[in-house]
Amino acid sequence: MTDSKSNQPDANTDADQTTAMPSQESEASGAVPHTDTVLGDFRLLRRLGKGGMAEVWLAEQESLKRNVALKLLRPDLTEDETYVARFQTEAKAAAGLNHPNIVQVYTVGERHGQYFIAQEYVQGQTLKSFVQKKGPLEVNLALLIMRQVASALQAASERGIVHRDIKPENIMLNRKGEAKVADFGLAQLQGGEHLNLTQEGVTMGTPLYMSPEQVSGKSLDQRSDIYSFGISCYHMLAGRPPFEGENAVSVAVKHLHEAPEPLGKIRPDLPAAVCSVVDRMTAKQPEDRYENAQAVLNDIRKIAKSLKTGESVDHLIDSSKRSATSFPVKRPALVLPLLCVLVAMFSAGMGVVMRQSIPERDPEALEASIPDKSSARAQYLFAMFEVSSEDAFKSVIQRYGTDKVWTPRAHEQLALMYLRDSSRHDDARKQLNILRVEYGTDELKTKALVGNAYLDAANKDLAPSMGAALDRNAGKIQEHISGSWKQREEDAREMIRINSE
Repeated sequence: MTDSKSNQPDANTDADQTTAMPSQESEASGAVPHTDTVLGDFRLLRRLGKGGMAEVWLAEQESLKRNVALKLLRPDLTEDETYVARFQTEAKAAAGLNHPNIVQVYTVGERHGQYFIAQEYVQGQTLKSFVQKKGPLEVNLALLIMRQVASALQAASERGIVHRDIKPENIMLNRKGEAKVADFGLAQLQGGEHLNLTQEGVTMGTPLYMSPEQVSGKSLDQRSDIYSFGISCYHMLAGRPPFEGENAVSVAVKHLHEAPEPLGKIRPDLPAAVCSVVDRMTAKQPEDRYENAQAVLNDIRKIAKSLKTGESVDHLIDSSKRSATSFPVKRPALVLPLLCVLVAMFSAGMGVVMRQSIPERDPEALEASIPDKSSARAQYLFAMFEVSSEDAFKSVIQRYGTDKVWTPRAHEQLALMYLRDSSRHDDARKQLNILRVEYGTDELKTKALVGNAYLDAANKDLAPSMGAALDRNAGKIQEHISGSWKQREEDAREMIRINSE
């Protein structure tokens, strides 16, 4: 359960309907949930979001005096045994998973016809929201998130669980930089007790991240989750998913037949081994992917180590070669009807998206609330995951000013933040000067050049010289610039073009 203000749907509407209704009345059968409704040990505080099958509420578990996220099955579905069974399966699949990177399910229950699941309340934001705010992630941070999600998927697969809906909205990031996989609402138990709620030929999930075999309605194993995880990693590193379209069918067909634009072309700054790992995860045919999440995790660890030690990981590039041919559809006549089922289910919102809000914080108390971390890396990661991050990035500089890796990155993040705010362009100029003069690597000099070009592009007198500077350094820009910096370069060139006409 994430806690992101920008994702909050109608949360205040129900929160304003506070009532002093007695507990026994608030448990009345058929009552509409509202603030102070009591369901067993749980008192509802405010609604956080809603999806196709359920509403999600912030609630207090009164016996333990702790906040939980309470997922309530829609009342109109409680008479449908299939929906109730699917809802309970989510809890059954996840309740046995005790892992630091999986949202913990506490209990599942029912009171007077209202079915609910109580689970861990995570304050933070979704990976999707994080990428929307920060742009494509730098490689070390991306590898940190990838390592945690791969570990969660391996833990689930060891218990025979296929998540079936891995996507950036279901990867939660808390303020400690921890990633947690949420929403096992579409999970399928392999072996043991199998409730057969999602038969072959019925498609569920989210089209932007769906595996080809899932689109085709075939039986799934953990390699389907690895594909969806790979597509999510592509989104995290490129700033967008590899396939987009006008509707769910058009996106699903691309998963079947099209190869994505090479990640290395979008992000030439990425190590080739990272691109190769993502390529292998997103192979069209399951047998061309990693066999399990543990193998993914092993390669991610090797790459992370190589970035610190300089150790070669070229063997990962060689081992990731795969065919780019289309996923073989042996029964094409079935695909279109299955995709139509997909559209209907997707439109109905079968997967519950739990979008929650971040409690408002006192800006004056923010700086005092920034903890002193044990290393520059930990301080920087805290800043990256902090909602209002200017003071948090400044804390990296103030506390670890001599660090040669993370302090320059903090200056870089501040520069990007100020570039986006027209009232802070003087501050941006100062940060860019620090990157250029005090650190002076080719990468940081190039980013400073792009930042200054962006600032000067609106000046008719300076625009031509800045355009010439960008052209002279086109090779370095191609080598070092991506993500938010690439967007600044494109914006600068467009303004220069306009001012040169």
